[in-house]
Amino acid sequence: MELSPLAKLYAKYPMLRKQHEQQFFQMRAPHSIISTQPPIFYMMYSPSEKFGCASLQPVFNYFQDQSAYFLVNWWWDMESSHAVEKLRELESQHLRQYPKHKFIHLCNTEKQQEVFNNHKLNAVFCNQNCLIDEEIFKPLDSILKTFDAVYDARFHPCKRHHLAQRINSIAFIYSYNLEENYHYDVKSLFPHAHYFNHALAEEGLNIILPPEIVNQCLNTCRVGLCLSSIEGAMYASIQYFLSGLPVVSTKSKGGRDVFFDEKYVLIVEDDPDAVKEGVDELIRRNIYPDTIRSDVMEKIQEHRHTFVRAVQDIYDQEKVDKDFSQEFEKLFFNKFYKLKMPEETIRQIELSKTV
Repeated sequence: MELSPLAKLYAKYPMLRKQHEQQFFQMRAPHSIISTQPPIFYMMYSPSEKFGCASLQPVFNYFQDQSAYFLVNWWWDMESSHAVEKLRELESQHLRQYPKHKFIHLCNTEKQQEVFNNHKLNAVFCNQNCLIDEEIFKPLDSILKTFDAVYDARFHPCKRHHLAQRINSIAFIYSYNLEENYHYDVKSLFPHAHYFNHALAEEGLNIILPPEIVNQCLNTCRVGLCLSSIEGAMYASIQYFLSGLPVVSTKSKGGRDVFFDEKYVLIVEDDPDAVKEGVDELIRRNIYPDTIRSDVMEKIQEHRHTFVRAVQDIYDQEKVDKDFSQEFEKLFFNKFYKLKMPEETIRQIELSKTV
């Protein structure tokens, strides 16, 4: 695959790529419009600046004196009472400025919901992984299994790639937020691994693979890996399941284990030998992919019902004669958010008033 002119430029000037990435994310916020009447938004949020995305401040300002609802999901573990107390303070500050705004926090774990409720925050147990599109991620019988294990994870030390070093047949999928030094560490530790994003990785760069291509990549693999000890609910974990892959995971915080079942998940120690043994064991079990997928889909539907109920409660409170269960399928798309400029969302709201 020949590199594009822009990719060649980035390869020659890596700092330029980083500057462009920062500018892109600083202008865009991960969110979507659920309803304009009443105004309801879904948004992803992080308690730190590690994701470097824009805020929805322009949207907040637009609805300064109006009722508006924000369903907030979380990219990172939020079970710490200290972290939630800080969030409570920030939310109180927000409501002093925008008293008609309301937040509903969608929690990735029951423990997170408990901590949020203890701090008088409106919270429900609705794991973000229920918003991955099962029409994109699915078993593909026509694709042959080539690799024993796959790890879909950004190149970052928290992902602990080294725990997979005993696996001989391994492939990696990775994302844009590549840290160069760690990337070279992984390449050095896994010289014979297959890198699905390899076309640009050879130049010290990488590309975001479209979800449909990620699904094809997963279907060439036998087992999915989840090796971080703490993060969020980890979208990759549910993508493994929907594609029919069993999973080897380390113990973790953040919510990915909500959809786990011992029939197709092995939780192992933080040890490369234990990870390899887990992969070998799941391969021996030869679990039918559709068995994994159908079992996980039942769990997904429970959380989607909670999501639908949260929106319907807003409709009922606002005396809006609409049934969100009928709207959800039409509105739904993978992850239920896009990186969009808040100003673009405001223009969309303005246009809706003219229809």
